[in-house]
Amino acid sequence: MQNTTIEKRIYLSGGGSEKQSFSLDKFFFDAIPKNGKFLYVPIALRGHKLYPTAHIWMRSVVDLHDRKDVTFETMDDPSKYSHADLSAFSGIYIGGGNTWGLIKEFKESGFSKVLIDYHNNGGVVYGGSAGAIILGKRIDTHDDQNKVGVTDMSGFDVLNGYSIACHFKGEQEERFKLWSKEKALPIICLAEETGIMISGSTLCCKGALPCVVYYPDSSIKHIAPDESMSL
Repeated sequence: MQNTTIEKRIYLSGGGSEKQSFSLDKFFFDAIPKNGKFLYVPIALRGHKLYPTAHIWMRSVVDLHDRKDVTFETMDDPSKYSHADLSAFSGIYIGGGNTWGLIKEFKESGFSKVLIDYHNNGGVVYGGSAGAIILGKRIDTHDDQNKVGVTDMSGFDVLNGYSIACHFKGEQEERFKLWSKEKALPIICLAEETGIMISGSTLCCKGALPCVVYYPDSSIKHIAPDESMSL
């Protein structure tokens, strides 16, 4: 029997506006085939005034990328989606908001396992801000208010043991150097103008600013836009 390797693709954005993440978003939309359909997940915004109109914002993003052939479905209840349901989508776009609320809903609904299986079987996954953070090893990399009582800091760990920080600014360097050392884990820090594409075990930086990686031994790696590294 011939062994086949499934290409696992992930797109992670540092957050910000649709204009700041345009270059990374373009790769996600380019991965959606003609007349394709993706699942939009805005539930990290649940409780925010923007949540009821999130689907309108996503329609504007799709139009910004001139993909009028593409349709999407907006998730409200993650428990309603099974493995079979996700097979109808060419990609999953997980938007930003409150990281704690997002991962709590995913885990309690059982959608976390469905999502991970979708990714492991070659499904394209996009995570912006909170949507990016939950895919890492740990999720305590941000300043969101934990109003939902999450105590488990583990993320979905589909990034080869790396964690993700978003909305990164240079003055946070000492914070994440210490975080990496204390947690004994590497962390990838993404500015709002920056994102990463991961295909298999290869990471490529996209956007206007470098990605910054902090390691437990206090070493630091800067990955310039369009440069790659192995995870």
